Amino acid sequence: MIACTLLTGCDGLSQKQDTVYVQTVGSILGSDLSGMSRYSGVVESSKTQRISRDGTKKISEIRVKEGDMVKKGDVLFTYDKTSLQISVDTANLEVEASSNKISSYQTQIKQLQQEKKSAPKSEQLSYSLQIQEAQLNLSEEQYNLKIKQKELSRLKEDLSHVNVVAEVDGLVQSVQNEDSVSDEGMGSDAFITILETKVQQIRGTVSEMEVASLNEGDPVTVHSRLDDDKTWKGTISKISNENTSDNLEQENNGGEENTSGSSASRYSFYVTLNASDGLMIGQHVYIEPGEPSDSSAIWLYEDYIVKDGNKAYVWIADRKNILHKQEVTLGRHNDENNTEEIVSGLKLEDYIAYPSDSLQEGQKAALSDSSDTDAIESGSGQFTEIPEDDSEEIPMEENPVDAVPAEGEDA
Repeated sequence: MIACTLLTGCDGLSQKQDTVYVQTVGSILGSDLSGMSRYSGVVESSKTQRISRDGTKKISEIRVKEGDMVKKGDVLFTYDKTSLQISVDTANLEVEASSNKISSYQTQIKQLQQEKKSAPKSEQLSYSLQIQEAQLNLSEEQYNLKIKQKELSRLKEDLSHVNVVAEVDGLVQSVQNEDSVSDEGMGSDAFITILETKVQQIRGTVSEMEVASLNEGDPVTVHSRLDDDKTWKGTISKISNENTSDNLEQENNGGEENTSGSSASRYSFYVTLNASDGLMIGQHVYIEPGEPSDSSAIWLYEDYIVKDGNKAYVWIADRKNILHKQEVTLGRHNDENNTEEIVSGLKLEDYIAYPSDSLQEGQKAALSDSSDTDAIESGSGQFTEIPEDDSEEIPMEENPVDAVPAEGEDA
C-alpha cells in the first residue's frame, strides 16, 4: 500500500508511464563537474644551453660536474690565460710588422714618383712599372693588416673572457671529457649541456580524435592534479603533427600500460604560460581549453536543456517530488562535448529529468537505482522516493525509501 501511494499505478507499466526518473546534476556529470575536456600534461623547460669549447685553446679548470645546479653567470670552465696572452703578444708583433711594411711601401712609392719626374724619357716606363709593383704590394699588405687587426681583437676578447659562464639557471646535464674535443676546433657534441630549471612550457598529449579541436593561439587553463583550485593561464604555442609515444599518458596512469586495446594515435601540443609560480619541472598537470570558468557555473549536457525561443529551462523535481520547469541562464557552448554552461538557475544537488514530450508539470518524480544512461531516456530501473528535507542540502543517501516492487512481485 505504501508503494501505491508513491506512484500513480501499482503495476510496472503504470510506474514507467506516470513516474518520472530524475538524477542529481552532480551524479549526471560524474567526477568531471566542469563538463570540459581535460588533457594530461607535464611541465617542461623549453630552453637548453649547449656550450662548445674551442679546441684550439687549452682549458685550465673545469668548475662544474654532471648533476650540479648553476645560476646564471656562474663560471663553468676557464681557458688557460698564459697561452692566450702569448697569442695576443704574437698577434701584436704581426700587426706591428705589417704596419712597418705599409710605411715602407708608401715611402718607396713617393720616392719613385719623385725620381720619375726628373728621369729621362727612356726610363719613364721602368719607373711606372716599379711604382705599380709597389702600389700592389701596399694594397696587399693593407689587406693583411686588416685581417691581423681583426685576429688581434678576437684574441684580446678571448683574453678578457677566459671564464665561460652559464647563461641560464639550470641543471648541468652533461660534461664531456676534454679529450673528446678535437684540437682543430669544436667537437661535434656540446662540451657542457645545461637544462634550464625555470618553467618554460607545458607539453600535453591529445588523441587523434580530439587534436582537430585545438588551435595554436587558443587560451587554456592549467590545473594542478593535487589541488584543482590551483590554476595557471596559458596559450597553445605549438601543435605537433607527428604521432608521439604514450609515455606521458602511461606516467599519468601510474606507470600502467594501456590495456584497452585502443590503437588511436596521440599527438603532443605545447602551452606557453603567462606565469609559472608554483610549478616545478616534471610536475604532471591537467590542461583544459579556454579561460578559467566561473566556479559557480555548471556545464550540463545540452540534451537535458529545453530551449524555447530566447529562454531555456530544465525539468526539475522540487522537495515535494513534483516535476516542474526551471528556467536557467545559459553561457558558453562547448561543441566538442555538447555541453552548455549554466550560469544560474541550477545547482549540482538539484534533481533533473531527461526531457521528453510526455513530461508535464505536476508529475510525480522519483529516484532510480539504475545509473545506466539508457534508463534516463526509458524510465527503466528501480525507483525510490526523492528525500523530503527542508534543509539546504538534500541528503540523498539518508533514510532512502524502499524500492517499488518490480512488475510481477508482491507489493
